[in-house]
Amino acid sequence: MTGESPRGLGLGPFLVALLGAVVIAFLLLMPVRIGPGDHEKNTSCGNALVMDLSHWRDVPDYPDRAYYLDMANRSCSDGRADRAWQAAAVLVVTLIGAVGLQARHAARREQSVRSGGEPPRHA
Repeated sequence: MTGESPRGLGLGPFLVALLGAVVIAFLLLMPVRIGPGDHEKNTSCGNALVMDLSHWRDVPDYPDRAYYLDMANRSCSDGRADRAWQAAAVLVVTLIGAVGLQARHAARREQSVRSGGEPPRHA
């Protein structure tokens, strides 16, 4: 096994892309935890893709129920936006890493061909 794909692309960019995809999926699916009140401290309000405020809608006999729900909505929206920005940042870093590794691999192949040798094989 040479460590290269059939098209001559290195295995490094693929692994970087795979790791980036796993981290992005984790960030988007991991629960967003907020806790503006006592009974739902550290309770999940959903994830970056779906909001679930059922814990805050079912508050019994709270005098400012609408305000309480609005604060939970704002906190959850902020947490979800943070997760989306984190996922976007991981995507950018993943793309830069994969493209950088591929460019380095292509430069090594080019240099080897110019020097008259065989393209390098990775073990």
